[in-house]
Amino acid sequence: MTQDAAFRLRRETEAAKNLLAMLRDDGNADDAEIVETAIEGETNLLEAVASVIDLIDEEEIVIAGGEAKIADIQARVSAKKHRVEMLRASIEQAMLIAEQDKLNLPTATVFVSKRQPALVIESEADIPSEFFKAPEPPAPKLDKMALAAALKDGREVAGARLDNGTVSLSIRRK
Repeated sequence: MTQDAAFRLRRETEAAKNLLAMLRDDGNADDAEIVETAIEGETNLLEAVASVIDLIDEEEIVIAGGEAKIADIQARVSAKKHRVEMLRASIEQAMLIAEQDKLNLPTATVFVSKRQPALVIESEADIPSEFFKAPEPPAPKLDKMALAAALKDGREVAGARLDNGTVSLSIRRK
């Protein structure tokens, strides 16, 4: 279906292009109303565009569903990770209560070992300044808006230029 609609749009675009060339040859290409009426009456371009917009809608629905499913799976993964942490803590607690440092099981060997003491910051404001380091100053950031404004004003700037501009498609839903 997607390829059919895309092919149909290309075919109708080519038909509109040929029609526009004929109108230019006849000297009628300057009248926007004649061009619009001719394209609407002599080609199926509008219908082809409508079909492609319908496909865009279908793809956006699939995207939204996929993103929702991804969010659901991520939530499930997060819950499972939390459950694994809780189960590991339960094993650790059981071994500490039973005063067992090592358990040999058929599928695993489980150890409880003493770790190095971890740093605990109780009040950062009370810590002497010798334990702080100054952050590096941020690198200068290019002001793209000022650069673009200077180029639009006709100023030559080495390493930058304005492109020819692009077109943008907007689809307003009714």
